[in-house]
Amino acid sequence: MDWLIGSSDARKGAEIARTLVAEHLQRHALEQSAVGPVHQILRDRLPGAFERAGGKPVLLVFDWLQATPVLVVSRVDEPAEVVAEVLADESVPPALRAGVRAWSRGELDTLALPVERSRQQTFAAGPPPIVAPGLDLERQGAAVVAIALATALEAHPSVSASQAASIAGSMIATAGAEQTEISDALSAAETFVRLHNALGSDAHVVAADQDRIEIAVARCPFGTREGQTSALCHVSTGMAGQLAARVRGESLVVLDESVAHGDPECHLQILLGESLGGDVDGQTYFWPPRATSPVAPAPHLDLSVSLPRESVSVPVVRRLAAQALRAFGVDEENVDDVQLAITEACGNVIDHAGETDTYEVKIELAADRCAITVIDQGAGFDATAVPEQAAVDAEMGRGLTLMRALVDNVAFHNEPQAGAVVHMVKQLTYDSDHPLHR
Repeated sequence: MDWLIGSSDARKGAEIARTLVAEHLQRHALEQSAVGPVHQILRDRLPGAFERAGGKPVLLVFDWLQATPVLVVSRVDEPAEVVAEVLADESVPPALRAGVRAWSRGELDTLALPVERSRQQTFAAGPPPIVAPGLDLERQGAAVVAIALATALEAHPSVSASQAASIAGSMIATAGAEQTEISDALSAAETFVRLHNALGSDAHVVAADQDRIEIAVARCPFGTREGQTSALCHVSTGMAGQLAARVRGESLVVLDESVAHGDPECHLQILLGESLGGDVDGQTYFWPPRATSPVAPAPHLDLSVSLPRESVSVPVVRRLAAQALRAFGVDEENVDDVQLAITEACGNVIDHAGETDTYEVKIELAADRCAITVIDQGAGFDATAVPEQAAVDAEMGRGLTLMRALVDNVAFHNEPQAGAVVHMVKQLTYDSDHPLHR
C-alpha cells in the first residue's frame, strides 16, 4: 500500500498519514491490540519526517510482504498539479505506484512497525490434488465457483471455509489452464486475469518478471467492499498460486490488500521459484500439487461403514473411530470427545429406528481436523426441527447439546435420497511423543 500526502502543513500531513497507516494496520493485523503501541511510534516519528519534507508532498511506501511491515517515508518534488492527479492524501492505485515511486527524491525516515499480519496460509503444502469436475468458465460463468466449492467440500468435508475456497480456486485454475500454454510469469498472470475477469472482476497485471507477479483487482467478483466473506479471497489466491506454480514448480501468494477487509483494491503478490526466502507469510502452491507437506506429514484417513440400526452397532463404530485416531497419534482427550460425540449422533439414529433400516457413518481425518458424518438412511428424524439449544430439564435434545459441547461445529440437514444427516467437525491436537509426530 502506498499513500501520497499533498498537505504543505507538516502537522496536518503527519496526522493524515498516521490515520491512514493505523487504519490499514487495524484491518489486517493478526492481533488488534498490537496496533495501539504503533500509534505512538507514528506520532513520534511522522511529524519530524514531514518537517524535513519542507512543505513538499510526501510519499509513504508501506511494505507488508514480510511478517511485520516497514514504512518508508520520502519527499516528492513533482509539481502540485501533477501530484493532484494521483489523488493526494489517499492511497495510490497499484497501477500507478511504480511511476509515483520514481518521483521520490529523498528518504525522510524508515519505520519498522511491530505488528504481525493475519495468517494467510491454509495448507502447509498447498491445496491437495483434486480432479476438476468438468468446469467450463465460458459456459458456466461465475457458477463455476459454486460448483468448485461444492466439489471441494464433498471431497474433503473436514476442511475450513478458507481451505475449501483455496481448493476451489486451484480447481478453477487447473480447468482454465487446460487450453493455455503457461511458459513464463506473464503468461501465468494473463491467464489469471482472463479467468478472474470471466468471474466478473476487473483484474489486471501490474507487473510480471521471472521472480514476481503483481495483480490488482478493484471490482471483486465475490462482493463489494467490507462485509463480504473474506474466506472467498482464497478462491482468488488459489487461482493465482496454482497458475504461477506452473512456471517454476512453486509459488507463494500474499494478499496484502483486500477489498473484503476495506481496502480500495485487492493486491496480490506472487513470488515464483524455490528460493522464496525471508519471513513471508503467505500460501505456498506446488505444481504438480502435493498431497502432504514435505516438512510435516499430514495424516489423512477416510473411513465409511454401514451399520444396522441396532444399539449394539454403536460400540463397533465408536471403537473403530478411536483406534483410527489413536493410530495417527491424536491426543487421548480428543479421542474421548470424538467417541462420545459419535455415541450421541448414532443414538439419535437408533432412537428413530425401523427394524430393517440401516445407517451410515463416515469419518475423515485430515491434518488437524476430524469430520464425522452420520447419515440416517431410514425414515429418519426431522433435521429442520433440531433445536439450537435444548432446555436443561428437557428429556429430548440434551444429547444434541452435548454434541455441540464436544466438537467445534455441528450441522443437521436432510439430503434427498439419503435421509437426515448429522455432520460434526472436531479440531484435533496430537501427542508429540507419537512416532508420527516426533
